[in-house]
Amino acid sequence: MESQVMLKLNTPKIIDGLAKFDGRKKKYVPYPEIYNQSSEVEKLRISILSELQTLWEQLQKEYPGNIRFLKSASNFFELVAPIESLSFEFKPSSQQGFNSLQLYWSSYPSKLHYQVYERLRPLSSVGYQKFHERCNALIARKFKTKKEQKQAGIGVTDFIEFQNQHFMLAKHFYPIIHPPKPTKPNPLTVNQSWIKQGKQLNQVIRAVHDHWYQTKEYSPDEILGWLIFSGIIYGGINEGNMLRAWLAALLNKEYKPFIHQRTFISARFEYAYYGNERSEDGKTLYNTKQIIVDLVSQCWLIRYHQQVSPQKTEQTLCQLSDKTLKNHLKNALKPVLEPFDIKIPTLAKLMYYASYHWEVLDNVDIDQASVTVLRGRQNTSGLKAFNFETLLSQNYKAVKLTYELKDIIELNIHESDDTDTVITNKKKIKVRKSDLIDKLTQDFKLDKELKKKRLSYKPPTLIERIEKRCNQYKDLSERVLLHWILSLLNAKKPPSNQSILKYIKAIGYEWLYFTMAQPIEMWEEEDFETLYEDILEYKAFTRGNTDLGYSAKLFNRMHSFASNKYKFPKVSIEYSQKGRRVRSELISPQAYNAIINQILASVDLLERDMLALIFILAYRTGMRKKEILGLKFNDIEGLSQSQPSLVIRPNRYRSTKTQGSIRRVPVFALLKPDELTFFLNFIQSNIGTNPNRFIFTLSSDRQPLHDHAPLQLFKRVVKDITIKGDPAINHTFHGFRHTAITNLSMVLMGHEHLIASLTDYDEDDVLRIKYGLLGEHIDAQDHWYALAGIMGHLSPQRSFEYYNHVATLMATYELSQANIKLPTQTLNNITGFSNKTLVQNHADIDNNTISLPSIRGLLFRSINQGIRKSPIFVIEKTTAQFISDFTPTTTNELFMRYGMNTVEQLLCLSDKGISLKEAATILNINFDDAKTLAKRAYKISNIINTRDKERFIKPDSVERIVLSPLKPQEYSDYRLLTHLRNNGSLLRTQYKQDWQWFMDICCQKISISKAYISFPESRIEDFKRFIGIAKQLLPEKNWLITTDAQLKDTTLNQPEYKSMRYQKNPSVSTLRIGIASREARDLSNSFTSSKNTWKYSPLFRFFVHMMLVMDDSLCINEKVLTSSLTEATLTPVMTC
Repeated sequence: MESQVMLKLNTPKIIDGLAKFDGRKKKYVPYPEIYNQSSEVEKLRISILSELQTLWEQLQKEYPGNIRFLKSASNFFELVAPIESLSFEFKPSSQQGFNSLQLYWSSYPSKLHYQVYERLRPLSSVGYQKFHERCNALIARKFKTKKEQKQAGIGVTDFIEFQNQHFMLAKHFYPIIHPPKPTKPNPLTVNQSWIKQGKQLNQVIRAVHDHWYQTKEYSPDEILGWLIFSGIIYGGINEGNMLRAWLAALLNKEYKPFIHQRTFISARFEYAYYGNERSEDGKTLYNTKQIIVDLVSQCWLIRYHQQVSPQKTEQTLCQLSDKTLKNHLKNALKPVLEPFDIKIPTLAKLMYYASYHWEVLDNVDIDQASVTVLRGRQNTSGLKAFNFETLLSQNYKAVKLTYELKDIIELNIHESDDTDTVITNKKKIKVRKSDLIDKLTQDFKLDKELKKKRLSYKPPTLIERIEKRCNQYKDLSERVLLHWILSLLNAKKPPSNQSILKYIKAIGYEWLYFTMAQPIEMWEEEDFETLYEDILEYKAFTRGNTDLGYSAKLFNRMHSFASNKYKFPKVSIEYSQKGRRVRSELISPQAYNAIINQILASVDLLERDMLALIFILAYRTGMRKKEILGLKFNDIEGLSQSQPSLVIRPNRYRSTKTQGSIRRVPVFALLKPDELTFFLNFIQSNIGTNPNRFIFTLSSDRQPLHDHAPLQLFKRVVKDITIKGDPAINHTFHGFRHTAITNLSMVLMGHEHLIASLTDYDEDDVLRIKYGLLGEHIDAQDHWYALAGIMGHLSPQRSFEYYNHVATLMATYELSQANIKLPTQTLNNITGFSNKTLVQNHADIDNNTISLPSIRGLLFRSINQGIRKSPIFVIEKTTAQFISDFTPTTTNELFMRYGMNTVEQLLCLSDKGISLKEAATILNINFDDAKTLAKRAYKISNIINTRDKERFIKPDSVERIVLSPLKPQEYSDYRLLTHLRNNGSLLRTQYKQDWQWFMDICCQKISISKAYISFPESRIEDFKRFIGIAKQLLPEKNWLITTDAQLKDTTLNQPEYKSMRYQKNPSVSTLRIGIASREARDLSNSFTSSKNTWKYSPLFRFFVHMMLVMDDSLCINEKVLTSSLTEATLTPVMTC
């Protein structure tokens, strides 16, 4: 009788342990015992997840997607059907059949494969759209309040993220359906009340202008009142704390000259909830903003210092408060408005509605985000006063030194050489990414239940259960969490178990979500600060948490524990204290230029371009350090069109924790032209044949650099470029991100004066960046969202709060452009300027009305006494020429018209049987150029040696001519290719005859069996000339000479050969020279071993081959050597 074997598969579901499938109802229903003991929020979560799981499985059957979008099938067999977890139901037709049943395991896999694939099949794009639509309908139907709908939306996000993390390949992640976010009422909404109050404000301003026209004498209190009024109405100082600091700085003469005859102050003020500086005792927050003083306020400021004594000013400053501000304003307005029966506006009301006036001033074009900044509705910080002064004025200078990499970059890369083991471990980590919290929850609940029962045995205690978890979970982030829990349980006065479980649920998920499989043992202070900022942003915007202070305090407690136990650097999580301090720093263009120069001049040739490129990308794109270090060559798009973009997506080194973090960064737009050429040259020279490699690795390794390596180098470089006597600047690597966001904010929305003075971008750069970020519609209104998008921020608010340190400066500079007109009588009444003075200063006067911008210079000189014109700051003198010294100049010749990698790909495609026309189209190469390149490659393939064998290529198995060159097999060889190509281009331009002679010699002597050039003793002069040219291509230490002792003594004793590598070989009676390369077995000890075994790098042959193909000025004679030509005969072979 036949038996039936039924295999039950339990794929992971987000509702595991929370709900089960009810076959009668055909839907998932919550477990009553779990549901009834849950809080109202947890009940809502369980309900929505049960509904979503039901809906998902229904749509999987209706709209099956592509199985190739799933992760490797072997993962799923481990995940859903490990042998120990398989359950079988045997349904025999008779007892005898059951007894005779035999299990043949070899028959299972095909059925198992089928069942697993059908169970795991993803949704098609149409199915996912249906899921999205039905989710919205479900939430609208079942959840009525905004709070419930918000929590349901968060449940949807969790569900999709679960599907992505457990089943889908990263590039096929389902787009996140973000939960509905609470919408704040727009403070700028133009409604009836706004218009009414705005018209009343205009009445006030007209009455004030009449008063200024008719009145010449003012008391000190009245002058103060009108100074305050002007700052609010014309300067945009519409935030109470900032207004008080602004006035204090003006009275205290803390203003300073700025670009284009502007005057600025750095207003520092106390603020309870936000700032860029905390007092030493940690109790008080301060914020500092740079503000341009408007022209009308400047007039009243001149009057104040003309009339009021320093003693009176000091008294006023001592008494300055919100109350005195209100009194000064009221005392000035009251005698003006009461006669006209106009209601006197309060200080708060005046600040609230002032933008109705200044937004529409003539010649002002200010965006609404900047309006919210000035009105205090958007947190933002400037630089501390000293830091801003340093930004403007401090010089830096690169000093040529020699950096030993072993002092900067340790070799114990965080991923071991046993790559397979690492990958396996990481796969296991991914499988159980969220189960630790579930297991801990079970442990705590089980302990509570067991305490209620009378048992005949003694069960393990909660502490013993947690200790067992410590042995099960090995990732450091898990161990930190587990040991912290144990420390709480073992405390003298431990919190209740219920409280500890609450702690775990509050921060445990996010801690593991952001830190699993990360090398946190190597992280420094700024890495952890960034981590906690990212987590809190994620909790606020994605999870909808409002009480971030509670989570921050828990993170602070756990990190303090980890600092003691695991020696983590100490950090202060700002949300955990009263208010939030943000780090504000900017790296000047001068510092950036000096940093790159220092690296290029002081780091070993093999590594310098790679390290310099890290800092170029950080400064220009604002990418996070881990995002840069985790880049692979296949993360670059548009390389063949020389329009590269970088795709930031997760890999085994770099995780991206929010949907916003997965993005494209348009490098082609953000890098300056020389930097882009530098980037393309490096990539094309190093990409090799395996694009799945990390970009930023040492030449002796294939793993990405340690997190700490750029930090160590950065600290050393900043110290070395700081001129002796100047203050040391405490820059962090994260400062590059601050700088990029600030600079790009100015490029997108700032005035051209600020861009020209505070950045090193010119007009062409600005246009290129705008088109690259915004597309064709560069005047659209989504600039801030575009910037947030490429930075991986969930909203522009994050950019303003943490990274944009010139938002207030940009806004007030735009207001300073206002073409304000006043009667000349008014100006005379306020400042005392006579008509003669105005005429002498080229004032623009029409019908007794003066345009204040026309006397900007007069006001500037009157306020900044002793200064005749705007200073030219160091920051304005930027000349970014460092990269151009390391990149070849472009010409109209075929030579270097296309990258070396592009030409190599053309030849490879041709070798694969793809037509030349199709290959040229794919690679964006002109067809005539492609024909020329292919023809030259064909000629090179036919060059023969003395034995009538091909000199440059190996024929394939069917004796077909191969066009593509023999490639170096070791990644370290490619590192020198950029320098060979760049220096070869310079040599060709400056010393054409030497270049042609050098290539002639190489073509005659190099072969597929040897990657060196051999000179007999009789040709010693040719050898010396060859070395002289070779040293222009690469430094001496990169060349290897092999010969016997006798020739070495007679030939290589001279000083010019001492820096070259040398190997003695008694059997070699000639002088052999080629590019030096360490033997593979010595690479692991490359920084510590003094004894190295050297060999000749095949890179030399590859370079010569590619130059012959690409340089059409070199003539190729296929029969370059005849059988009678001896090794000692050097016949010119490349003459046309």
